[in-house]
Amino acid sequence: MALKFTFLLSVVLACVAAQSTSYRVCVSSSSTSQCQSLDRDDSQAFCTSVESRVDCALQLARGTVDIGYFTEEELLVLADLQSTDHRVVATIRDSTRQDPVSFEAVAVVPNSHSGGLQALRGGKYCHPGLGEPTLRWSPRVEKALEVAAAGTDRCPDADINHKTAEEMEASTLSQFFGESCRPGAWSANATHDAELKRQFPNLCALCGPNSQCDYTIEMGVNIAGVNNNNAHIKALECLRTGGSVAYVAWQHAKEFFITRNPEAAGNFSILCPDNSQVALTAANLNLNTAPCAFVRQPWSAIVASTARATEVQASLRAWWPTLVSPNDGSWRSTLYSILVPTWSNARVNFEDTLLSPANYTGPIRTVPSSHSATSCIPARNWCTVSEREFLKCQWVRSAAYTLGIQPTIACQQRNNYFECLRGVRDRQVDFLATPANYGYLARQNYRLAPVKLMQNQRTNEKSFSRVTALLRNSTATSEVTRFENLKGKKACFPEFGGISYVSFVRTAQQIGVLSASECDYAKAVGEFFEGACAPGALDATHALSETNYDATPLCTACRSANVTTNFTCDWNYNDNLYFGNNGSLACLADNEVHVAFVETQNLAAHLTQLNLDGNQFRALCKNNSLAINNGIAAIDDNCLLSYVVDSEVLTRRNDPAFNSISTLLDTLEKYFGYSASAGTQHINLEIFSAFDGTNDLLFKNTAVGFSEPTAATTNEPAKNYVELFQHLQACTGAGSNIPVPGLANRSFYSIFTLLASALLTRFVVY
Repeated sequence: MALKFTFLLSVVLACVAAQSTSYRVCVSSSSTSQCQSLDRDDSQAFCTSVESRVDCALQLARGTVDIGYFTEEELLVLADLQSTDHRVVATIRDSTRQDPVSFEAVAVVPNSHSGGLQALRGGKYCHPGLGEPTLRWSPRVEKALEVAAAGTDRCPDADINHKTAEEMEASTLSQFFGESCRPGAWSANATHDAELKRQFPNLCALCGPNSQCDYTIEMGVNIAGVNNNNAHIKALECLRTGGSVAYVAWQHAKEFFITRNPEAAGNFSILCPDNSQVALTAANLNLNTAPCAFVRQPWSAIVASTARATEVQASLRAWWPTLVSPNDGSWRSTLYSILVPTWSNARVNFEDTLLSPANYTGPIRTVPSSHSATSCIPARNWCTVSEREFLKCQWVRSAAYTLGIQPTIACQQRNNYFECLRGVRDRQVDFLATPANYGYLARQNYRLAPVKLMQNQRTNEKSFSRVTALLRNSTATSEVTRFENLKGKKACFPEFGGISYVSFVRTAQQIGVLSASECDYAKAVGEFFEGACAPGALDATHALSETNYDATPLCTACRSANVTTNFTCDWNYNDNLYFGNNGSLACLADNEVHVAFVETQNLAAHLTQLNLDGNQFRALCKNNSLAINNGIAAIDDNCLLSYVVDSEVLTRRNDPAFNSISTLLDTLEKYFGYSASAGTQHINLEIFSAFDGTNDLLFKNTAVGFSEPTAATTNEPAKNYVELFQHLQACTGAGSNIPVPGLANRSFYSIFTLLASALLTRFVVY
């Protein structure tokens, strides 16, 4: 009676509070139609736009939003990083099931099996498949039995150099199990995946004839109530027809042995993590909870900020008294569609106790803290250049670790890109993403090499680095009509060794006005021009350690912001008025300078800021002729000195961890990139998008995916970027890396597919 009274009182209080209370709900930044439907009539809820559910978690912790929905795996991340910052007010369950958890992963073996997990050695392993979208199993869940039985986390080989986590895993499994069927992608890199399956064919041998490592076994007749195409049912059929162990979800084991093959149930048992076995009796098969499990997963949930959790739950109870959508076209229905997934039979289950994420997930499933993660595979250290970027890295780290992605990530912070470049060189960190502007300095000064290039938004002209040579009209019509005419003149560059600087050097080498035998790019440019402004040419971060050339001539055209001195070569806006793209334009307009090499992105805005008319300038094109017309509008792609990607991921040249870092990045893109389907994404964190309202963290927002750093790529800007450094590579070996068998052609998604995925992702409601 007391409970009934308490419930009625909470409903009454909610109705009273609803007259003056409203709640801020996390909604995808692109879901404007739902927000419009929510903001109507007497609505007590309204949208707060977020980029991802991770952003929602951050805002919940700050109290700037009140309610959000989180998947099962996201709740585990919240338990790791925000263990006490929120409260679970309701779980989202399947109304057709009485299971207290979302799923349980169990190992089914014949009754004749004995000896526990270690006795599976040499046995036939039947797995439902890695990356199967209908499973809702993360890699950590998919591989829990493999870790427990085969010890895939123990690195049996003392030498792990040049090996990927996927290769070590497949090798260990191949040695532990006999003929097996482990379908799906073993690596996010399609070519590497095919190579692993070629190396370890026994792990696909049990899948069936002409299987290509996917089940083609005969499934027999269809049985009402059982889907023969279900991956778990296929794995269980693999077990029934001769397998040694099947690793499947408990709910599908029940389907298989209660409905599809009841006569076979008495021949099988559940193998427990403690090496005991439990027979599949009728009584055990009718249990909602498995006798034992390798993984139990909590249900997804609606989460509220701690401060408002009690009133939020009371209001939701009042708005959804039947635990399902009102379906009456009201704002309450819209709110339900925002907070409750659209899968069939979903219903709300209000929790009696308002638990924190850690207290909610802990009794069901515990993942060790990412901060205390240990592995025989060394963590890969990601260098970040700001507190905001470090924070994003921490969330990526936790999300990847929660999913079981190997190797783990460790985040480190430096003050700027040059400190990160030095850190990678000195083996203090392993990799970072940098603007393409630093590509030359990274290769020449720091002996680094690209592990990935970025694929950019093709329809966004600001996504790429486009470099042009601009002349003043008076000069263009008289003294300079070809690159040869620039000899002995003055030039301005945004930065020494930057993309504009290298683009001029490479163009001049190809035309023949600079010697292709000269590998010292400071000397080559300094001796060609009578004077120049190339900010940073004398700085230790930029200067070439292997040159005796005095680079002072590369600074004589610069202009100091300090009235007490005329000379500067500083590479910042405060001290050098001619630093950067807009500085080079000012240099060309103000000084006795003949040419400026600049990037075309935001060129019109820079000219406006400087009160300059674009028609004052004319481009000198790569084909060694003047643009047909004056003005920046006349600079088409054929006139550019270079058209390349705007950023890349760098690591040490010839580093043994090169392959490992490359496949790690592929995996991060698979689960957190635009190629990930938002509907099946375990953790909604987008590595290429803004994070907590800040752009260009870890990667530029212009990125849509990765491209391999090879001239064989079909990505034209990436191909151009590789070719831009071919001369440097020939001089210094700057592009040589360890052989990467199976990783050279990562044709996983076309640029078009990535762009389409990016657009679709932004129209999903969270």
